[in-house]
Amino acid sequence: MGTIQVPANIKDPRLEPYGDYRRLADARPITYLIAQVDNQSDDTINMYEVVVVTNDGQQIEATSISNYVDTWRDAFAGEGGDARNYNRGIELSNSSNFYLLPGAKGTAFLGAKEPITTVKRVFVYPAGAFDRVEAKRTR
Repeated sequence: MGTIQVPANIKDPRLEPYGDYRRLADARPITYLIAQVDNQSDDTINMYEVVVVTNDGQQIEATSISNYVDTWRDAFAGEGGDARNYNRGIELSNSSNFYLLPGAKGTAFLGAKEPITTVKRVFVYPAGAFDRVEAKRTR
């Protein structure tokens, strides 16, 4: 059980470390989603993916923010790279990994490459590619 903000408010202070690091890497903006999860199942939840279907039928995939941080971190890799910012990316990515044991509660941050301006339906893959549930709109 839980809630998911689609899209999340960009001014949410919990997103600040990601926005700062993305800008530092000079990467393209993404759309953020924030999921508040209460794992009442018997399985570990990792928020594998969220798929948003827009009013015009477009499917937009959102995955863990750690996937984006790992990509942004590449801007600081290699010869002549910035080791300090590279290591900062490792720390940010590691702190963003989401594995929620049964009975636990937590917050998952996800990102989508495309802007999400309308939402018709939202499908959540809480524990892998094959277990899908549809989210219900609350407002």
